[in-house]
Amino acid sequence: KLFRLLRLSRVFRYIKMGVLYLEEKAHVRISDGFTKLIKLGIGVLLICHWIGSFNFMICRLHEFPEDSWVVHSDLVGRDASTQWSWSFFKALAMMIMIGFETPPFTNVSCDTRSDWCAIENWITLGCL
Repeated sequence: KLFRLLRLSRVFRYIKMGVLYLEEKAHVRISDGFTKLIKLGIGVLLICHWIGSFNFMICRLHEFPEDSWVVHSDLVGRDASTQWSWSFFKALAMMIMIGFETPPFTNVSCDTRSDWCAIENWITLGCL
């Protein structure tokens, strides 16, 4: 059932149906380039959501190690919307490659090589 969530073709089909509705019912012409740009933007936002959720899930599965970005950002006891927005922001910063090795985005104790630091580094490299 989880693999049904990964189908981007369904999301893109809904975008195409929306464009066709606008063109036929509202008589608004939307160029193909704009439609492709919207599809690209939605795809990037969806991938950012997946990466952010996956990074937070890995921290939660390891019971929030003290050198993780979740503990460093003080997200352990916060509500779900704050945790999601920080995870999404971290994933977006990871995708556009800004802010690495600065405290708001990654952990600062990666100078000492721990197992947790290696896991987070491999996830970061895998997401790029």
